[in-house]
Amino acid sequence: MRSAGTKKKGVFQTAAGSLVSLYLKQCDLRGLSPRTLAMYQEKLGRFLRFLKGESLEEADIFAFVSFLKESGNGPESISIHLRSLKTFYRWAYNQGFIKSNPLDGFPGVKIPKKLLPTLTLTALQELLEIAKKLKRNSRRNQAVLLLMVDCALRPGELLSLTLSDFQEDYIRVRGKTGERLLPISQVTKRAIQAYLRKRKAPPSEDALLTTSDGRALTYCALRSIMRLLRKRSQVSRLYPYLFRHTSATSYLQNGADLETVRRLLGHTSYAVTQRYLSLTQNDLARAQRKASPVNRLK
Repeated sequence: MRSAGTKKKGVFQTAAGSLVSLYLKQCDLRGLSPRTLAMYQEKLGRFLRFLKGESLEEADIFAFVSFLKESGNGPESISIHLRSLKTFYRWAYNQGFIKSNPLDGFPGVKIPKKLLPTLTLTALQELLEIAKKLKRNSRRNQAVLLLMVDCALRPGELLSLTLSDFQEDYIRVRGKTGERLLPISQVTKRAIQAYLRKRKAPPSEDALLTTSDGRALTYCALRSIMRLLRKRSQVSRLYPYLFRHTSATSYLQNGADLETVRRLLGHTSYAVTQRYLSLTQNDLARAQRKASPVNRLK
């Protein structure tokens, strides 16, 4: 059994660390997003530090999970760590670097089902009003907010949009499951057009969303926008995925069917889309009044 606490320095210079480094290079060549690569590096690096450079024993996986729990990690965080480990060891086994996969058949972590957080219509309106009053990048930030909530975009999808992806009444999105062409509201369309009239970038920069100095908007810059809006609003937490949750939930609550929302979100199955079903007690009561056969009895 190991315990945590070794120094970060040299963690990728061990035999296991070298294999992890090779795996990360392979992931990069496969085109995984920078965020995914950073997440793998962080989670796998934490496991390497836990191992202290020693060879892996099967009991160490259980000890690592216990360590994560004792360190205050919740079920979702532990699940992400385990998924990172499983993909790495599956790759190492398939490539013939290890004789057996120590995580083959290892039990997953049960994550309690909970409602995904969403923004209220009042909060959305407040955020848009704040964005309008900003002295810098006001039009761009309005376009960012409207695109995220109108099209339920992932952060990476938003940031990868190019000028040619904006097609008047549609936006072309490149996501994890391929391309999809999504309709946009007239409000969002006008916001993008207003932003493009003020957009400053060199001819070689084809990113739809850019910074003040004309470079493509990054995830770090997007988070800075979220922090700025949160500080000036009554919203306690604000992050890019919150707009995706809000958008999907709003579509469902306002009558969109599950297939429409699945296509909007770019999911390959309904199982993933159902995670966004965040019906409140009021929604259930309204549905009961509308649909229950009891209410039609005389």
